[in-house]
Amino acid sequence: MSDNALVDIVRELLGEDAAKIISILLEKEETSDDELIQKTGMKINNLRRILYQLFDKNFVLYRREKDREIGWYKYYWRINPTGINILINSIRKKVLAKLKDRLNYEMNNMFFACPDHQKNRYTFEEAMELNFQCPHCGKRLDNIRNDEIVTILKIKISEIEKRLKMQNL
Repeated sequence: MSDNALVDIVRELLGEDAAKIISILLEKEETSDDELIQKTGMKINNLRRILYQLFDKNFVLYRREKDREIGWYKYYWRINPTGINILINSIRKKVLAKLKDRLNYEMNNMFFACPDHQKNRYTFEEAMELNFQCPHCGKRLDNIRNDEIVTILKIKISEIEKRLKMQNL
């Protein structure tokens, strides 16, 4: 997965501040709280709250070291590639299930459409309820083929299954 895709996923799940933190963590192997505060301008409480959210989602890991001078712990944060891969595979499995459901729907239904309103597809049952007449213009609904959709779905399913299989090796 690209760094930009990871940042986008974090942004979607946890917001812009979390995405900013992930971007910074991607730059170095390990980054301290102090560095993150300097680079983000966040207050420590807000920063830690977001870091713990990232930790809860398995995006990051940390180690802590006791500062011998002041006696406080200093935290060092890094990206968790294993956790990220688990999340990505989980997302892929959900997408795969939806694609398989859609493929099943496409393969087990006949579809009809008006020549003038091709965007509106109707299953056989729906077309029958409409007396095979377009509800927009009254023209006859014709049987349409969905071979292209089925082919694309099969290709996408195959791609995702290959990626999942590669991750499990």
